[in-house]
Amino acid sequence: MPPVTGHAAVQLGQPSPWRRGAPLIAIAFAACWHATKYDFICDDAFIALRYAQNLIEHRELAYNLGQRVEGFTSPLWLLLVSAAGSLGLPLPAATQWLGVGAALLTFWALCRFWDELEPEAPQLVLAPAAALAISAPFAAWTLGGLETPLFVALFTLTLSSIARDAREREFRSSMKAGLSAGLCALCRPEGATLIAIGSVVLGFTWAAPAPRRPRLLGWFAPIALLVGGYELFRLRYYGAPLPNTFYVKTSGDGLWQRGLNYLALAGAEFGWLLVGAGLLSASGLLIAGFRLRAEKRRHSSLVLVLCTSAAALIHVLYVARIGGDFLDLYRFLTPLLPAAYCIVTGASSRLFAVLAGQRRFAVPLLATASFVGHARNQFVMAREATQVASSSRAALRLEPLGWTRLYGRRWQGIGKWLARARTEGDSTAVGAAGALPFYAGLPNLDLFGLNDLEIARHGRIIGNRPGHQRFATMDYLLAQQPTFIFMNPESTPLAPGRLRYDRYWTARGYLPLEIRVDRELCDCAEPFYHQFLVRRERAASLRGRDDVVVGNLSPP
Repeated sequence: MPPVTGHAAVQLGQPSPWRRGAPLIAIAFAACWHATKYDFICDDAFIALRYAQNLIEHRELAYNLGQRVEGFTSPLWLLLVSAAGSLGLPLPAATQWLGVGAALLTFWALCRFWDELEPEAPQLVLAPAAALAISAPFAAWTLGGLETPLFVALFTLTLSSIARDAREREFRSSMKAGLSAGLCALCRPEGATLIAIGSVVLGFTWAAPAPRRPRLLGWFAPIALLVGGYELFRLRYYGAPLPNTFYVKTSGDGLWQRGLNYLALAGAEFGWLLVGAGLLSASGLLIAGFRLRAEKRRHSSLVLVLCTSAAALIHVLYVARIGGDFLDLYRFLTPLLPAAYCIVTGASSRLFAVLAGQRRFAVPLLATASFVGHARNQFVMAREATQVASSSRAALRLEPLGWTRLYGRRWQGIGKWLARARTEGDSTAVGAAGALPFYAGLPNLDLFGLNDLEIARHGRIIGNRPGHQRFATMDYLLAQQPTFIFMNPESTPLAPGRLRYDRYWTARGYLPLEIRVDRELCDCAEPFYHQFLVRRERAASLRGRDDVVVGNLSPP
C-alpha cells in the first residue's frame, strides 16, 4: 500500500478542530481588542459614509445630490456600509463593526492560506496568527473606517483559493477562486492583479486531465458578473470607465521618488531583517516546492508561493507608483502581512529544525526570541505612529495617527456646528472632504477634486502628496459661490485670535469668521476655535450667535 501524503495525510492525522480552532478564535478576538487601542475613524472614511447616506436616504450614489461623480475607492465596502446603515445602524459605527467582521474573516483566510502552504503542520498556524494579532498596521486599520481590513481578508483568501484550485482542478474550486478574486477587485482596484495571476495559473493547469470548460466557466463567470457588471454600471451611471479618484492620484511629479522613500521608511520600521527573512523564506519555499514538483507530489504550496511572490511584487510597485500614502501605519502594505507571516513561519520552522538538530529545546527558544523581537518592533512602530506630531513622518508629510484622530474629531465638531447654524441654500468648500461635510449635511466642493470632475482633471498641481496633488483654481472656486470656504481647516487653536482679513477675499465678497467649537460637538478634551471665510451677506446673521467670536467687524 503506498504511503499517504499531502492533504490525505492531514485528513487522517489531523488533530481535533478545537485544538487549533479555539486558540485561533482567542487570537482573533485578541486582535480585535488590540484594535480598540487606536480608537479613531479616518477622515477619508466619511467620504464613503456620505455616499452611503445619500444612497440610503435619496437613492443616489453621489457625494453631492444631483452630481454623479465616483469619488470612492471601494464599491464593495460602500455597499456593505449602506446595507448596514439601511438596517438602522449608525454609519460610523457600521464601518467599525464591519471592520471587526473583516478582521475575523482575515484569520479564517490566514488559516486557509496556511493549510495550502504547510498542510502537514496544521497546529503551527497559531504562530502567524499571533504575529498578525500584534501587528500595529493590522490593528490600527481594523477600526479605521476604511476598506483595508476587508481587502486584507479577500487578498489572503484569493491567493489560497487560487492555489487550492490548482490542486483540485474542479468546477467548484474554480468558481470559489473566481468569486473571491471578483470581490477582491471590487474591494480595491489593485485586487485586479489577482484576477490576472489566477488566469495565468488557470492557463498553466488547462492542459492537465480535468474538466476544462467547467473550470473556465467557474473562474470567469463570477468575475464577469461582479467586475464586469459593476463596470457596466459605472459607464452608465457615471459615464467614465475609471473612478474620478484615478485622475487625481495619478497626477503630479515625483510620485516614484516619494513612493520609494515611503517604502524605505516602511522597510526600516518593519525591520529590514523581517523584509530580508520574507524574501529568503519565499526563495527557500520555492526551491522546496520545485523539489516536490520533481517528485510528482502535491504542488499547491509551490503555486501559492509563486502567486504570493508575484502579487507582492506588483503590489509594492503599485504603492511606489502612486507615491505611497499620506496616512500612517502602512494601510496599503497591510494586505501583504498575513501571507508574509505564514511564509516566514513556514520557512523558519524548517530552518529551526535543521539548526536545532536533536536539541529540541532550541526550537521553542528560537521561536520565542523571534516573536519577542517582532512584538517589540510593533510596539516601537505604534508608539511613533500614534503621536500627534513626529519628526520621522514630517519629511514625507505623513499624518501620524494621533494627528488623524485629533483632527478627525475637530472637523466633526466644525461640521456639527455648521449643522446647527445652516440655512437653506448654504454650501461649503473644503479639502478635508470627510467628517466636516458629513456632519454638516451641506453640499460641498471638494477642493482636492476627489469628488469633483473639473478639479480632478484640470485643477492646478500643488504637489505629490497622494490624493492631494490637485487643488481648485480660484476662478473655479469663486464660480461655485460656496457660503463657507475652509482654506486652512488644520488651524484649530485653543484660544481665540484676531480676525484675519485678506484683501483678495474681501474684494470678492468673503469675510472671516471665528467660531468656538465646544467639547460636546467634537468629543474633545477642550473647546477650540476656528476661522473660515463666509459670504458677506451671510456673515452678519452669524455674528449674533454666542459661539461666534466678535473681532474686527470691518476690514482694516
